[in-house]
Amino acid sequence: MLKIAFVVYRDWGYEICKNILAFQKKRKDFLLDTLIIPSSTEFRISPIIKKQIKIYSIDPVNTSGIYTILKENNINIVCLYSWSWIVKKPIITDFICLCLHPSPLPRYRGGTPIQHQITNGEKKSAVSIFKMSEGIDNGPIYNQSAISFLGNVHNIFARMVDVGTVMTEQLIEDALNNELVFTPQTNIDKYPPNKRRTPSQSEIKKDQLIKITYTEIYNLVRGLLDPYPNAFISLGKKKLFIQEISKSKVLPKNAILLEEVNFSEKSIRRKKLFVKLKDGFARIVLYKIL
Repeated sequence: MLKIAFVVYRDWGYEICKNILAFQKKRKDFLLDTLIIPSSTEFRISPIIKKQIKIYSIDPVNTSGIYTILKENNINIVCLYSWSWIVKKPIITDFICLCLHPSPLPRYRGGTPIQHQITNGEKKSAVSIFKMSEGIDNGPIYNQSAISFLGNVHNIFARMVDVGTVMTEQLIEDALNNELVFTPQTNIDKYPPNKRRTPSQSEIKKDQLIKITYTEIYNLVRGLLDPYPNAFISLGKKKLFIQEISKSKVLPKNAILLEEVNFSEKSIRRKKLFVKLKDGFARIVLYKIL
């Protein structure tokens, strides 16, 4: 029997795993019985799921430990969805290791692909499932399916779950029918891998606000919602993390410009906060100060 393991880090990878467990009940000709998560996992695993699958919590850089789990459970296919660590030999050589990458590979391969696409103004993207190799997101592709990149990152995650589930179900059917085919990526050299964004890149400098457009700050905010380091403005020893903004052509009478106030928590609490931009104003609708 075909045996599958999921190795996940983010909620969206876990959601696809749950959907494939439901698919398993319908098919009953493959077995998803292994879920590997990093010891630092933050999402809550349903008690119902715990009864259906063996769950292993492990240091994500423990290659030998992960390999042992897969080998002892006689796994054939490993779905490393939302995994943020490098997968090394012998895992990628002894198992069919699949990665779900939210970009039209080979474009935007590498770290934080969603954020790089959003900040570049991309409105359409794709979900790519490929067979992992030693390079960075350069393995042969099983399939690609288009998705919209409108809305915030949570909207994008939801689309990834929907599309990724359908693609994975089809992949399992192809594997069961011995029809699993992978196509080598072309023109990879044209698209060098992106570096993973750092938390410091989420900062919006006070003196830069007047130089950026609403679209630019909106893209930064919507692409950096939790669990990513939110866009922020420094307030002395503290930071104001922006989680939602809205556009305004004029500054309302009861508004306060963040650039002109004393940057202390008391001075801006319960105020209608605005920032002046290159093409108008933006209200900071939802934020937190830490």
